[in-house]
Amino acid sequence: MQSYHKREKDMEAAMRVIVNPVAANGTVGKRWPQIQDALWAEGAQFDASLTEGPYHATELAKEALSAGYRTIVAVGGDGTLNEVVNGLVSAGPVGSTVNLGIIPSGTGSDSVRTLGIPHDYRAACRRLLRGKPHCVDLGLITCVSQGRETQRYFLNVAGLGFDGEVAERVNRNSKALGGTIPFLSSLCVKLLTYQNKPVEVILDGQQRLQQRVNSVIVCNGRYFAGGMHIGPHAALDDGLFNVVIIGDTGKLEFIANVPRVYRGTHLSHPKIAEYRARKVWVKAQERMFLQADGELIGEAPATFQIIPQALRVLV
Repeated sequence: MQSYHKREKDMEAAMRVIVNPVAANGTVGKRWPQIQDALWAEGAQFDASLTEGPYHATELAKEALSAGYRTIVAVGGDGTLNEVVNGLVSAGPVGSTVNLGIIPSGTGSDSVRTLGIPHDYRAACRRLLRGKPHCVDLGLITCVSQGRETQRYFLNVAGLGFDGEVAERVNRNSKALGGTIPFLSSLCVKLLTYQNKPVEVILDGQQRLQQRVNSVIVCNGRYFAGGMHIGPHAALDDGLFNVVIIGDTGKLEFIANVPRVYRGTHLSHPKIAEYRARKVWVKAQERMFLQADGELIGEAPATFQIIPQALRVLV
């Protein structure tokens, strides 16, 4: 752990910055000295902790809360942000005195697109120090992982099916070329073998859908996969998910419509439907992988529940 400009007598004014140095194939670690300088230039008083492995950011966020910090900042991509969020809310609501800050420096950094936080680290540091807290909803997933039930929160987008398969391959391969190119290459490779799957989806315990699908995508935010505008109507503070179901599309049909997803015009396609719900239950007849904020976390059956106004983010 590294420590910078901490004032013990003024802990509430200080920040704990959690840095994932291996994010974006190590780019974040190389860029951290410049991010640190940018924070100092804005007059920030902070401690910094560098993660040492998977889920370490979650533990560091828990430790920061216990130590009395009231602003915890995630430096990395969507995966790092997801870990920090889970650390902050794992014991329940954190109250109105705790703020989450974000300096996006990872591969995709799709969460900040909806929040309006700049991707440039210098501008993000300025926003962090001058921004105001905004309450956002979180999603809570209950699913299966390695044969056991598990729960995980997400801020942005979660998805089952082809979406989960692509996320699994992206995370196994290099992200040195950024978020969009690895996603598109993995998408093309997975399309060669992926078969659409029959599912049952229940929305708010009332509406029941049974069909063969490519993906079931649960949107709290609007973007995923390095800039795809998957949920153009989603809002982080409306207490609802926007559920996008990509139906039984053929391989060529799917590829032909990928540009429409980047533009956010895909919802008019006859095999794509959008629903709004507070709780979503998905059961699959075949194995179906699940990703949340770009990280593979488990598989179906899965339940998604909205947690309104769960966290304050500096924007």
